Amino acid sequence: MARMRSRGRKRSRVARFGATALVLAAMVSTPYAAEKGSPDGAPLPNPLTLGQALALADEAHPDLALAQANVLQARSRRREAQARTGTQIFGDLTPQVTVPSEPFPGESGWVNDSRARLFLNQPLYDFGRSAALERAADAEVDAREQMVLDAQQLRRLEIMGRFFDVLLADLRYGADNEDMARKYVEFDRLRERASLGQVSEVDLLAAENRYREALIVRTDSEKRKTATRQQLAVALNRPAELPGELVRPMLANLDREIPDHQLLYQQASAVNPQLQSLRAEVAAGRSAYESERARRYPILSGELEAAAYERGTPTRDQYRATLNLRVPLYDGGQTDAALQRAAAEVVAREARLAKGEQALRQQALDLVQELEALKVRRVAARQRMQYRDLYLERSRALYELEVRTDLGDAMTQLSDAQWQEARADFQMALAWARLDALLGRLVQSQTETSKP
Repeated sequence: MARMRSRGRKRSRVARFGATALVLAAMVSTPYAAEKGSPDGAPLPNPLTLGQALALADEAHPDLALAQANVLQARSRRREAQARTGTQIFGDLTPQVTVPSEPFPGESGWVNDSRARLFLNQPLYDFGRSAALERAADAEVDAREQMVLDAQQLRRLEIMGRFFDVLLADLRYGADNEDMARKYVEFDRLRERASLGQVSEVDLLAAENRYREALIVRTDSEKRKTATRQQLAVALNRPAELPGELVRPMLANLDREIPDHQLLYQQASAVNPQLQSLRAEVAAGRSAYESERARRYPILSGELEAAAYERGTPTRDQYRATLNLRVPLYDGGQTDAALQRAAAEVVAREARLAKGEQALRQQALDLVQELEALKVRRVAARQRMQYRDLYLERSRALYELEVRTDLGDAMTQLSDAQWQEARADFQMALAWARLDALLGRLVQSQTETSKP
């Protein structure tokens, strides 16, 4: 029976431990942990549009989970700072028996001397230390929330870039496949003529060499199609699900007016998430320094106490109200050390802010110059496309008249021109998206229409 009771107590302890573990798991669970399995629920659309891909940017992802966890940590520190000025209530229960050295009349031997007390403590004034801590905590929350926006922007930029990489890989493969096919036809034709003794072995080997080199390029392009799809799947947080067909978007607003880089910097300086986060960190550091400096000042607090005793004595009070003024006199240099550490942190954060402003100014200049260069490149790509299109039409007409036989080469050149035109458009779209992100705007798909 004793053994059975022992086993029953062990099972009870195990059950209580399991219940406690479940409660703790629920308390520490994060939105990312809850949504981690959600991407596996619905498959990727096929065909996949750019708008659909960007719509997945806010789904559960390690980068977003990390940024959101930083916000939760900052908010918890803010609650701790706010709790410093909050009311504290706690009880003190002391069951005990004693042998009094001077017993009261009627007492002998062991005496029940148990007591129960209830305390209420309220900080009243600490010369601004708690207020400075709250300001620092509020600024830290602002900084972390700005970094969530930055993480969302980076996710969109990465998805957009990977989406364009897949489209370019498909176009590049089409051009390289056409070039390989054309060179194989040339090689095969010369091989037939060589069997009749009409072509030298050197010319035949040269044609085969051109075909083999084109085959290597085409094979690399084919591998690139798979590699870019894997990169897009990782960017979409679907690493086990490679996208199938992608729809090429009809990108809008690519020819808008390019701003002056000085004006762009001034606009971005006021709204850029990274810079806003750095400024909030500086404000938090300065408030933390003020809080450390206030450690030298007194702390005034009030306390109420209610007590019940099993053994009453003249020195024991049933109710008590107290004002406490705690004046720091000497702390062994702890306040000085904390001040030095806080001042050094302020200097470090101000330096990071200065570097961020310099980096933003350089980014604004680089973006404007990139847009200006891409504008010229897009004009050249469109002109090249028109030329290759007309050249193909002329080659097709001459081929039908059996005047020229370079139709395959004209088709290959047209495919290459299409790839270059698409690359110029995609680079311009990405540059404008980075400019929007610089101005604190979430990157959008820029269009909902698409071309086949």
